[in-house]
Amino acid sequence: MLLRRGYPLPTKTSLRPPVSDIIEGVQIGIYVWLPPTDELHWSAELVGLYGVTEAPTTEQEFAKLLHPLDRTRVEGETSTFLGSDAQGYSHSFRILRPDGSERMILDRAVIQRDAAGKAQVVRGVNVDVTDDVRFMESLEDRLRASEGRYAKLFDAIDEGFCIVEVQQARPDGRVDYRVIEANPAFYARTGFPPDILGAWLREAAPGLEEHWFETYGLVARTGTPIRFADASKLLGRWFDVYAFPIDAPGDNHVAILFNDISARMAQEEHTQALIEEINHRSKNMLGVIQAIARQTAVAGTEAFLDRFGKRIWALAASNDLLARNGWGAVALEELIRSQLTPFADQIGQRILLDGLHVQLNASATRSLGMAFHELATNAAKYGALSDVGGSIRIAWSIKPEDRRILRISWVESGGPPVMPPERSGFGSKVTKQMVEAETKGRVTVDYAADGLCWCLEAPLDPLI
Repeated sequence: MLLRRGYPLPTKTSLRPPVSDIIEGVQIGIYVWLPPTDELHWSAELVGLYGVTEAPTTEQEFAKLLHPLDRTRVEGETSTFLGSDAQGYSHSFRILRPDGSERMILDRAVIQRDAAGKAQVVRGVNVDVTDDVRFMESLEDRLRASEGRYAKLFDAIDEGFCIVEVQQARPDGRVDYRVIEANPAFYARTGFPPDILGAWLREAAPGLEEHWFETYGLVARTGTPIRFADASKLLGRWFDVYAFPIDAPGDNHVAILFNDISARMAQEEHTQALIEEINHRSKNMLGVIQAIARQTAVAGTEAFLDRFGKRIWALAASNDLLARNGWGAVALEELIRSQLTPFADQIGQRILLDGLHVQLNASATRSLGMAFHELATNAAKYGALSDVGGSIRIAWSIKPEDRRILRISWVESGGPPVMPPERSGFGSKVTKQMVEAETKGRVTVDYAADGLCWCLEAPLDPLI
């Protein structure tokens, strides 16, 4: 039905386009245009398609039917089509019908050219694709709305979520992976910077533990989801992770939903430490009572029962105070006094306290409380409080050269000669390792012959 290059020019009687093969009810019409004379012929179906009573006879008249916002573009595209060596063209535009309705038209045509390549005849077809366009726009609107809801949900999830691409066969035979999509919680939970996105982790995070690569590689390879909890020393965090494939096995895309459980694991470790501490304290209790008895007996038989009874009561009261406070935040001096309750009558005499008012948070209170109890227990069993001649000076201050560093010292003197412990036991863990971990500080212990010296220097901000 449409002419191709090399066909003879139409005669006058062939200018009116045939419509016998147009499917009834389809919004379609055809035209013939002679560019040299600007002579335009429309089929009756095309006239109805545009909603006009008479067909335009020139291209200029036709242009008036176009939407004003599309007119210049269509004229320019038509001029380009004719001026090239194209055998045809296809473009779309809007029209405005006389009744004010707007329609979208798909215009396709073939161009017959003379020997010099100039366009002589253009035979084309117009199809009303308004309903199709509106349907597609509706689909796109729904898709955008769905993507918008997904994006909001993706960003709002409190748990970290990411999709990774797994590389199973590196040149060195090891698995690698990279994050190709991640929600904001991913960065907050891992501490990774935004530029980690798209980077291969073996290069971007060279210290990342091998088990992460092996686990995600296994999920991608087998298509089997896995839930696990594990730690990353590089990131300094514990994670509860659910990793699952989102494609067929071998497509190497794995989705990862995870949460930072570092606080929970720290609490569990602390609870275990508390259990160990309770066991340890119970073993030490007899030694403390024996030390109290020895010190009280010095005052004479008459005062022994009264003084001994008060000290035993004070020991119980100290434990009761800590239990009621749940190892919560207290003033540093109050914390020290609570741990020295069995020796309360020695404070100001053999035990000297010297420091300004400092309020500690729960974490520091717990660790330092256990440390002071351990120091007091050891002093009563082996140190300055194990005989009548010893004394302890407990001092705390803000270092003058650095107003944000808290310094606490426990210095014993006048007691039995000090001997360093033969091995590092639970007491060392409580007084050094646990204190350093909870306070972000540094503990030094000097087993000087004339008395133990324990000292902590820690940044003040994390403690208050």
